[in-house]
Amino acid sequence: MRPFSRASLRDLLDMRLGGFGDCAALIAALGGGALNNPLLYDVPLIRLLSFAASTAGASWLTSRYARMAKRRTFNSPVHINSDPMVEPIDFSKDWGGMLIGYTVDGARPVVIPWSDWMQHGMIIGRSGMGKTVLLELLMFQQIGMGGGVFNIDAKIDSDNLLKITAMCEYWGRRHQLKLVNPGNPDLSNTYSPILHGDADEVASRIISLIPSAETSPGADFYRQGSLEATTIFVRSIKQTGLAYTFRDLSILLQNEKAMMYLMSMLPANSEAAGMFKIFLERFKTSDRQGNSRIDTNKILGMFGGVAGRLFSFGEGNFGKITETYSPEVSLYDDIMANSIIYTALPTMGKSESALNFAKMMIGDWRSALARIQSIPKSLRPSPPTLGAFDEAGGYINQPWGRILEQARSANQAVIPAFQTNANLEAQGKELAEMITGNMATMVAFALGTESTTEMVSEAMGHEMVSEISTGMASGGGESATAGTGMKQSASRNVGMNYSEKESEVLRVPADALKAIYKGEAIVSINKVKVAHVRIPRVEFSDAFMKYCDTPQVNRSKPKYVKGMNMFQKFGRPDDAQT
Repeated sequence: MRPFSRASLRDLLDMRLGGFGDCAALIAALGGGALNNPLLYDVPLIRLLSFAASTAGASWLTSRYARMAKRRTFNSPVHINSDPMVEPIDFSKDWGGMLIGYTVDGARPVVIPWSDWMQHGMIIGRSGMGKTVLLELLMFQQIGMGGGVFNIDAKIDSDNLLKITAMCEYWGRRHQLKLVNPGNPDLSNTYSPILHGDADEVASRIISLIPSAETSPGADFYRQGSLEATTIFVRSIKQTGLAYTFRDLSILLQNEKAMMYLMSMLPANSEAAGMFKIFLERFKTSDRQGNSRIDTNKILGMFGGVAGRLFSFGEGNFGKITETYSPEVSLYDDIMANSIIYTALPTMGKSESALNFAKMMIGDWRSALARIQSIPKSLRPSPPTLGAFDEAGGYINQPWGRILEQARSANQAVIPAFQTNANLEAQGKELAEMITGNMATMVAFALGTESTTEMVSEAMGHEMVSEISTGMASGGGESATAGTGMKQSASRNVGMNYSEKESEVLRVPADALKAIYKGEAIVSINKVKVAHVRIPRVEFSDAFMKYCDTPQVNRSKPKYVKGMNMFQKFGRPDDAQT
């Protein structure tokens, strides 16, 4: 046992005595002490009873403390008693969950079943406290089980890219790794987040490029107008059956000849042709010679900068991976194939563009989930796909609310990681409540802000604890006849009282969430079970990492897909105005 210290005194205070055994031990210890007094010392039976009661009570309480103190395997300033969790499962035979760590009080493995992961989990904590380490641990196990992974990493690091490669190599699945890496196109597969899905879904992804305007009715009016117009354009393109890219869309939104070309390709009596024609009529004007033409400036004003943002994703490094009509990454196909999809966002150099790209990618994922929901359950991904989203606060938006509702039925376990409560509330408190309300598992590392600690502490639930109070009193007296000096009577009395009541308290106090050591976390499952865990780090030897060398891009032979080819027909948007 450790030497007595301030930490072990805290253990004593955290014992939370209660129940018949503890109460009996307390009464015996205190009662024995009360009986052992000079007034009753001459009575042998009382003296023996006092010694026995004190010894028995003290022994019980000492053993209770010793058992608890012995369980403190790891040194930690926070003492949260872990509830019994699921015992480890032999994953070589029947792996039914994922290991999240080992309890600080006993080094017992904590395995969270898939049934709980399928109700999603949230990781929250300050930077550098262990969120990424935990996500790596979960992905390592998922890859080993043969399951699919969809990971977005918003703090690009070449070591992270090499780490995911090593994980796949270790489990013999390097051939299933797909990389989306706009910061380094030479180490990236091709991918377009706007190619798949119906017109409404694609338009929603594109409009996510415009900041939310819910708090401004005027701005929201123009945003809704942009959404309507974008939907009409995308629906018209899809009616042609041709593939398209960011650059194609950007040219269409800014070039009159491109618009008329698209109009000519639509079946004359189709609904898409009718809607597109009505839309263009709103922007027709006449020149001095009386000729009718489309005022592209008015159209651009309606789109509020969307065209320019679209074009930026068709140029530079982004363009090298998005400008294709047959991308190597298709979220639906790759999720169904249990692929490992790793997305590295270049947030340091191109923060706004990188986060916007992630928002569109999340929208594409949502469309894939809707498609998975439409197929028989027996054909959905198995094991369930692990969606691991590091630093999700930068690209969280409105579609997340619906994703969490439909992901479970699509066999997807969603685990986003955040730093603060402000990340969740950036898009509104309603969305923040939808997200936290759909998370069965919450993993909290050391937190830094008051609002975050209060939110997490409350989200981890309450428990009933016993409050015990005891009291002891003793006294006596003698009487004698005056003047005789003779004692005529004597009295002795001992009084004892005991009371116990239950009160509701937070399972995890807010102060505890600020003091957790790096690499430790408090885990809450369905507000019922709580565990204080130490997170193991997935590490490989230097020789193995050298063997993995550089990340491998698994190329696939591109299929021939006929596309719009607007750039070849009309050139850059700036040069193609009429």
